[in-house]
Amino acid sequence: MSRSSFVARMAAGALLAVLAGCATQNDQAPPLSDTGQHSKTWVVDHRAAYVANPDLCRSCHGADLRGGISKVDCFNQGNLPGCHANGHGPRVPNHPIPFKDPALHGPVAKADLTNCQTCHATAGGAGSNPRFNLAIGSLPAGCEQSGCHNLANPAFPARSSAHPRPWRTHNGAGNLQNACTLCHGGSSLGGTAAGGVGPACNGCHTLLAAGNVPTRNHCDSCHAFPPASGSHSAHLAVGSFTCDACHSGGGTGTLAHYNHTDTTPILAVYTSYNAKSGAGQILANGTCSNIRCHGGITTPAWGVGQINVATDCTTCHVDDTAAATQTQYNSFHSGRHDLHVNQLGLACTVCHDMTVTAGGNSHFSNLKTSAFELPAAATIKPFIQYGQAGPNSCSPGTGVPPGTSLGCHPVRTWQ
Repeated sequence: MSRSSFVARMAAGALLAVLAGCATQNDQAPPLSDTGQHSKTWVVDHRAAYVANPDLCRSCHGADLRGGISKVDCFNQGNLPGCHANGHGPRVPNHPIPFKDPALHGPVAKADLTNCQTCHATAGGAGSNPRFNLAIGSLPAGCEQSGCHNLANPAFPARSSAHPRPWRTHNGAGNLQNACTLCHGGSSLGGTAAGGVGPACNGCHTLLAAGNVPTRNHCDSCHAFPPASGSHSAHLAVGSFTCDACHSGGGTGTLAHYNHTDTTPILAVYTSYNAKSGAGQILANGTCSNIRCHGGITTPAWGVGQINVATDCTTCHVDDTAAATQTQYNSFHSGRHDLHVNQLGLACTVCHDMTVTAGGNSHFSNLKTSAFELPAAATIKPFIQYGQAGPNSCSPGTGVPPGTSLGCHPVRTWQ
């Protein structure tokens, strides 16, 4: 055998060995076309493939993905105008590693789920219903394997939820218009009608305007705010109340609120509004009793009776002038109330000005406390000259004050 023939045979054998080794190492690599190209969707698909098994990519592109036997540098966009015209260099995860702890990834995901979708879910926009099951790190089934994202969807048993269900704090999510529409439908969040597998937001938020998304404090997506029925407007106009005052335990984010998306209200008085005489109650006839802001007195029926706050003082303030101690937090008891109110028949407003404010407080400030944020003495009208001639003194003079036919008196002590 000639020397040249021997060298040729040895070279051929070495080449076959290299090819055999390459084939063995790369027999599980993603399939290529006849021209050695990846599939046309590889721009999107390669991310999940690399995360699932980066060694498959390295078998052709090299340990550093800079070329290898394929001579294709994954990060040299200049040589890849067809695939990476808008490509990228080596990427660093945009969050700490590990990130599996809900306390770490939860707030980030809630702020904008579409940020997670890029690496952890299948691509797609509104109504695409992406699954967050792409293998990542120690989670072969991705986010759905983390423990809180694997709640089966009854309508689609094979599909898992991207968030816990029920998710009663969803009103704090960010980028609702894009993130929530992934599974809840198109831009109007119309649910299955727009291709989403999640329920339509307007299934609960029945008054949700077209194209809008429900957000925190937008109570009017389900009912008017203030609700138009009954005496809601009168109560909320006071400014000291929230819905929780009379719907205790049923506010936004609670299970009770979530379960009462029909017309059945949750009626329970928040304990801070209990009167001194006992626990507040909302009765079947529409009245309330033992409510602190009504002085423990049974109220007019909801939506029927009325209280003129400028004149009907004793509708909410008990006369305790004959009692040894106050029976209610806001009852009138001290000094010469009995003389002026009961014996002379003077109205409270002869001496007290309901419109007075001081230090940001008014007659109706913070009604759930047992004390007056605005001291009663601060509402005494100027003509009485309270305290000017000495402690607890009154110096109204002998003129006739507005609202009465009786003349007043020279300096007297109130207590």
